[in-house]
Amino acid sequence: MRANDVRAIRVAVVGAGFGGICTALRLRAAGHTAVTVFDARAGVGGTWAANRYPGVACDAPSHVYSYSFTEPPAWSRRFAPGAEIRDYLERCADGLEVRTGTAVTAAEWTGRDWLLTLGDGGTERFEVLVAATGQLAVPAVPPLPGLAEFGGRVLHTADWPDDFDPRGRRIVVVGTGASAVQLVPELVQRAAAVTVVQRSAPYVMPKPDVPYRVRALHRRFPAVRRATRAALWTGLELITLGFWRWPALLRPLERAHARVLERTVADPALRAALTPRDRAGCKRILMADGYHAAFTRPHVALVTAPITGIEPGAVRTATGRYPADTLIFATGFDTGGFATTLDIRGRTTPLAEHWSHGARAHLGLTVPGFPNFFLVYGPNTNLGSGSILFMLETQAAHITAAVTRLAAAPAGAALEVTEAAFARWSRLLDRRFARPPVWNSGCRSWYRDAAGRDTHNWPGALVEYRLRAGRPRRRDYRLAPAPS
Repeated sequence: MRANDVRAIRVAVVGAGFGGICTALRLRAAGHTAVTVFDARAGVGGTWAANRYPGVACDAPSHVYSYSFTEPPAWSRRFAPGAEIRDYLERCADGLEVRTGTAVTAAEWTGRDWLLTLGDGGTERFEVLVAATGQLAVPAVPPLPGLAEFGGRVLHTADWPDDFDPRGRRIVVVGTGASAVQLVPELVQRAAAVTVVQRSAPYVMPKPDVPYRVRALHRRFPAVRRATRAALWTGLELITLGFWRWPALLRPLERAHARVLERTVADPALRAALTPRDRAGCKRILMADGYHAAFTRPHVALVTAPITGIEPGAVRTATGRYPADTLIFATGFDTGGFATTLDIRGRTTPLAEHWSHGARAHLGLTVPGFPNFFLVYGPNTNLGSGSILFMLETQAAHITAAVTRLAAAPAGAALEVTEAAFARWSRLLDRRFARPPVWNSGCRSWYRDAAGRDTHNWPGALVEYRLRAGRPRRRDYRLAPAPS
């Protein structure tokens, strides 16, 4: 049954990143045209709209970092730069109803529909609410003492200004995560001095990035493009096994990282400081060129002592004072919850209260007590390896099938996951995490909540998740008629 054969369903999608745009496109392809995408930012792109720092690029191969159902983008490189990814998403969103610069601050289930409160105080009603705000949406800034007295420029990689020029500046970078390893090699080219404050050394592998020279071939022979995509996906899926099933598969990465450091960094003390103490995969494995080599320059310093405070024109650590006119936080995002930019109230309780002891959702998609509500990139759907777009397409297919079922029901009907289905999924996760995957093997990472439970990663194969989540099972949901 196609949606255009039945009644129209008004769907609100909050978030215009890869997940939100994917969901809206799949709904439209199924005939659901009353779909509105909201985003507080001025443009489409989600994390790619927020992250505009120098050197920002994808660390998944471009072939698997695009929707499988769209025309292949003309990527310039094997690992697409951030600006190209934003352009691709903008093209994909063309024709959708996307309201950028429009924040959704709250959503309340009325018994028949969702009442949305917008940033300007206005309200709108939708039968279905999709929260596609992602797992990493709110930039995190550590509460360092004295920060307000710094006096210089303070930036965050997820809120990068277009007018910043590092030439001649003395810069302190706090953090060594995914954004830092891309940004630091760019900064050291022009800054007068760069100091990087490291809490723990990451695994940073060389990026096999080259200009694409096969675009014409792929456009002329789609089968070649599909075969390339399938081969890359299969390789990444095999690596995934090392994260959740056989950690020994990641040992070669540890040895390769040690060889890279030995070739790049001659100073034994610096090499030791750049050597991770955790197992490969315990935290995100990064890919970037020039990161380790940057620390061999005379105007670049690596500091492993914790910051004790910020002073006017300087950063002080347990081992010294580092003058600076610019402080850059490459400290990632608030990972304490999901859909945290929204105040969502379901049938009886707010979502934040429902998740007070840890975020969980059936298949990472639905929560009991929250009818006609779906998450994209929700709890336990992150990946250690592979392209997250595979997961997002699976979730979009699930949501589309659920909305189509609603469209065939009488007006005011509510579709809600059962407690039994939710409990089965929770038990599955508990069994998987009872034998800790590599990212839960004793290391400290953003994957785990205050209680030590991993609320972010999917402990299984990508293909298994698609088999489980590709379509909503009828027994997992109850369809209730509209209240009289």
